[in-house]
Amino acid sequence: MEGGVNIGIVGAGFSGSLLAVHLLRRLPPGSRVVLVERRGGFGKGLAYSTASANHLLNVRTEHMSAFEDEPDHFLRWLAARNGVAPDALKGSFVPRQLFGDYVQSLLGAQLWQPGRNHNLYITPDEAVDLVVDDDGVTLVIAGGRRVRLTAAVLATGNLPPLPPPMDERAADSPHFVGDPWQQDAITRIPEAASVAAIGSGLTMVDFVLSRDELGHRGSVTALSRRGLLPQAHARVGAPVSWDPASFPASITALLVLVRRRVRQEVAAGLDWRQVIDGLRPHIQTIWAGLGHNHRQRFLRHLRPWWDVHRHRLAPSVALSLTHHLAERRLVVRAGHILNIDVDAAGLDVVWRPRGGGVAEHLSAGAVVNCAGPASDFRRIRQPLLRGLLANGRLRPDPLRLGLDVTDTLSVVNAIGVASERLFAVGPITRGRFWEVTAVPEIRRQCETLARHLAARFAPKRVG
Repeated sequence: MEGGVNIGIVGAGFSGSLLAVHLLRRLPPGSRVVLVERRGGFGKGLAYSTASANHLLNVRTEHMSAFEDEPDHFLRWLAARNGVAPDALKGSFVPRQLFGDYVQSLLGAQLWQPGRNHNLYITPDEAVDLVVDDDGVTLVIAGGRRVRLTAAVLATGNLPPLPPPMDERAADSPHFVGDPWQQDAITRIPEAASVAAIGSGLTMVDFVLSRDELGHRGSVTALSRRGLLPQAHARVGAPVSWDPASFPASITALLVLVRRRVRQEVAAGLDWRQVIDGLRPHIQTIWAGLGHNHRQRFLRHLRPWWDVHRHRLAPSVALSLTHHLAERRLVVRAGHILNIDVDAAGLDVVWRPRGGGVAEHLSAGAVVNCAGPASDFRRIRQPLLRGLLANGRLRPDPLRLGLDVTDTLSVVNAIGVASERLFAVGPITRGRFWEVTAVPEIRRQCETLARHLAARFAPKRVG
């Protein structure tokens, strides 16, 4: 097909699938988008693949559109699906699987645009290499198949959690679940078994809800460094406004500023959530203005508190969690895990309480790693990324949160040169942008990158 552009996307979760939609809207006729996903389940990714009706979106329906210029797009889609007026669904938190269905419907809609002459190639396989040269990129699929591309985009999403400190025989034990999204492994945990969950954030909450659905009766002890639980959403007024010029370049000064603003607004009858929500559109700008040392201090000291206030629970989920805590079906402990080894009951978790003291032992019938996405890119296990890092085509960002990329999402190689053919989108760009895990920020990234790729590679018209 003359004049077409061929773009490959590795990863077909929300980031990769949404980028495909925006590319198909913008690329010239005859173009191809090759969407590669080793897990299958195109359009959903881990977060939206869950079949649990109790796993709800953490954002209200009216804020989940895939399109900046159509902010109520998801709301209208959901209303049409349920045969109700859109206003009836405003303010609701719906099951995440519905949002996965929505993203899949967007891919399907692009396939049936009459007269567009676009092609979406869905490849349920693993990408094992990307070979970049002056004229394009060769995508190598497991088994040796090679696909020639104009450019490629890495959209691998959040990386799986890293294992806690543990003996080799504990890591190999059937009592250890390294991936909390492995439903078969969760199902095999005995109903009455006591469980140690590593982490106390959103992933842990999902795990507790999954156990409820399975009828499990055993208690869950959640262990995390600080023992913090996510805060709940509430019905509040509009976000407060911030003057971008007021943000200091010091993380300490910024903390003082935000705390003072919270006190002022709460004293005036507002809610702290309105202050945090007002910050959200400015987070990437604030992050860009912080030096490396200030970013490190934020990650070391403040990140857990930011996460539990920024990434909140749907009210009904928060209520369920409150009941679990009151009934001691869930216990949260703050401390540092020293080691995990096997014992007669299953696994023995050795941990030291926060603030010091004598190490304690927690015997559990199962240990489930709910620590959340990996945040040390030096320890990733994804073969494609490991290979590209090893041969110098990529490098971690200075904080090791993900890949080093430019403001226009070009990946940066080992010697600091930005690629003209290889790009990245979504959570693996967290080191550059920080706030890039939720729908609004990923949506904006995908639209921006799609426009850039179409302008960069589409043939120029003559005359």
